[in-house]
Amino acid sequence: MAWLVELLKGNPLLLLFIVIAIGYPLGRIRLFGHRLGIAAVLFAGLAISALDPSLKLPEVIYTLGLALFVYTTGLSSGPGFVASFQRKG
Repeated sequence: MAWLVELLKGNPLLLLFIVIAIGYPLGRIRLFGHRLGIAAVLFAGLAISALDPSLKLPEVIYTLGLALFVYTTGLSSGPGFVASFQRKG
């Protein structure tokens, strides 16, 4: 197990893809009529980081994730926001 942690410390991109590869299929499993969906990737990341606190991704991954989140949120809520300005000024 220690060799795996050392491997993941040295390869943050491998760590990212392993978390995704574990979390995404877990999110597809149906339990009591519900699925975790993409949130299972978050829980897989939390579980893997519990193995060793030094398992971290580069800062650019966090920045890219935040930028993509803001961009997609703007795309999904932008038309309604503009329409409300047109109706209510």
